[in-house]
Amino acid sequence: GGELPQYQINVKQDQLALYGLTISDVVDAARGAHSTASAGYVPNWESQELPIRQMARVTSEEDIKNTLVRYHNGAAITIGQVADVQLGPAPKRGTAADRAMPGVVISVQKTPGTNTLNMTKAIDQVLDQVERTMPDGMVLNRDPFRAARFIERSVNNVVRVLIEASVIVAVILILFLLNVRATLVTLTALPLSLAVAVLILWAWGLSINVMTLGGLAVAIGELVDDAIIDVENVLRRLRENAALDASARKPLVEVIYTASNEIRSSVVFATVIICMVFVPLLFLQGLEGRFFQPLGIAYIVSIMASLIVALTVTPALCKWLFAGVYADSDSAASRRAQHDGWLVRWLKRRYEPALRASLRHRGLVLAGAGALTAASLLLVSTFGTSFLPAFKEGTFTVFLLAPPGTSLIESNRLAEGVESQFASIEGVQSVTRRTGRAERDEHAEPVSSSEIEVTMKPGVDQDSVRDQIDRIIANIPGITTMVGQPIEHRLSHVLSGTPAAIAINVYGDDLNVLRSLAKEIEGSIKAVPGTRDVAANREVMITSLPIRYRPQDLVAVGLSPASAAQQVQQALYGETVAEVNRGVRRYEMVVRLAESERERIDQIMDLQLRGAGGAIVRLREVAEIGPEKTSNLIARENAQRKAVISTNVADGYNLGQLVAQVREKVDPIVQRAGYAVHYGGQFEAQQSASRTILVMGAGVAVFMFLLLHLSTG
Repeated sequence: GGELPQYQINVKQDQLALYGLTISDVVDAARGAHSTASAGYVPNWESQELPIRQMARVTSEEDIKNTLVRYHNGAAITIGQVADVQLGPAPKRGTAADRAMPGVVISVQKTPGTNTLNMTKAIDQVLDQVERTMPDGMVLNRDPFRAARFIERSVNNVVRVLIEASVIVAVILILFLLNVRATLVTLTALPLSLAVAVLILWAWGLSINVMTLGGLAVAIGELVDDAIIDVENVLRRLRENAALDASARKPLVEVIYTASNEIRSSVVFATVIICMVFVPLLFLQGLEGRFFQPLGIAYIVSIMASLIVALTVTPALCKWLFAGVYADSDSAASRRAQHDGWLVRWLKRRYEPALRASLRHRGLVLAGAGALTAASLLLVSTFGTSFLPAFKEGTFTVFLLAPPGTSLIESNRLAEGVESQFASIEGVQSVTRRTGRAERDEHAEPVSSSEIEVTMKPGVDQDSVRDQIDRIIANIPGITTMVGQPIEHRLSHVLSGTPAAIAINVYGDDLNVLRSLAKEIEGSIKAVPGTRDVAANREVMITSLPIRYRPQDLVAVGLSPASAAQQVQQALYGETVAEVNRGVRRYEMVVRLAESERERIDQIMDLQLRGAGGAIVRLREVAEIGPEKTSNLIARENAQRKAVISTNVADGYNLGQLVAQVREKVDPIVQRAGYAVHYGGQFEAQQSASRTILVMGAGVAVFMFLLLHLSTG
């Protein structure tokens, strides 16, 4: 959005013809209108060294106008005589708006390793200062997509889960143990294990993010397992010891030490086996590895931290808190501690007959267990697969793709109408649009492309807003649309090069065949239930204006193809000849034909070119010029031409099953043409991750079997 000012030298062809000049003469003159060259210094003037400053910089339009181009019939011809010079806006390749009002959209990208939350705070501090100095009528909107908002919401959700899980674990322990001291010993393992895990993660240079917190949340119910086993066995041995005669009782420390050692190997083996389940996640590569490795590391580290706590802190707490309780079997505290709680006693009464029945009919029990296992495996085979769970980012990214060749003015008009409708949706906080591309933007898009960020208010039902967005864009004829979320669609871009979850790449040599296949595939997969935002690549035939030079005519006037092409480029596209500093701002100085003299094909055909011998000819005399149909783009991968058809997965459907259905439609179409097809995107990453987990899972299963065999002697 906005406009970049530049010094514009808009050349008039009739004036060039009057003085026998060409656009190249003006370019050379303008390049000499501005200089920052040094002239050295005077080594000793009145005992001083004098730096020589050449004041040859452009400070105004008048400086440019008064620059000499050439002498004509003894008279000096200046730039001002053959061109209009002004400080004007650079040609635009993009526009921006906020709630359908013209605006400037600023995108900030962080460097790798930067903390997003800290960076966002620093940016907000700068914006606070800017906002205080903004002129009246200008509004600063910070509501468009902020990664910090998604991170904070995700972290808060996981922290809430951690707190809720901790409370649930505490309640369960109290209900089952009904022993305040034993509960305290066991519960102490929870915060200590988390603290040790966080310290280890910090020592390894890992950040506390959504995935590491997720790993801690998954492990939280198991962090007290080792401590419970230890405490239970210590309690049992202390009860037995308290029931002995006073002369036969062992010291408290000896009983606790013996009880802890009895179950030590079992606890260690069990903990290692549990950790092994998450080891395959550590071998994932690519994007899936970046996602799931922190979760696996956090889980394993927290479980191992709980083992360390159980081996060291738990026995010490038993010594401290159980001292005196079991010292005398006749004391009231000892008598209360020697009995199970009412819930455990009730469960034991119910469990005993069930256990006896299971032992009497063990064959039937084993057969039933086997049948249930087989049934569960069959059921799992019917489950769908996906690469990542659906995100709830709080922002939708809507792509509007007008037909290639659509002008910026028309694209802006179309997108503005859609943007206004989005802003009227209940629960929408902010609507920001970008059409085309920004200057020097690495995310290159044609002027026919628009991207709209729809940000919702906190607590709004995102599915409801999405339904309303879908209804709005469904009524826009002739425009390809796609809806995603900022992080989600960037992940898809990384995986497949498209903003969609599934990318179908068709490879072949003939552009016409590829174009036809893309349209046929697009139509066929639109009929597949579960597909959404289906779009073929934007490779279409558009009208272009080729200039085909005739070599023999170029030679006749002393022109090379490169020289002719350069002069045409200078006239139509323009050439930047200098950069002018005005305070902290820098303005480009650009030479091109005046806009009114390059609007029609006949004007372009009459462009004046100068040959090597000084002869001036018109472009029509050395080239064929005329509109014709041509492809707007040619997509390639590994030197092969390709067509890309993309689709997202609708809510309620899964990635794996949808890809299978899409393949049934697409493969016969591509095979009939004798071309090749490749399926990419999240599906490809999901398959790669599944293979890795399957192979590593098999190895882990063998290792677990060996551990079990070793632990049982």
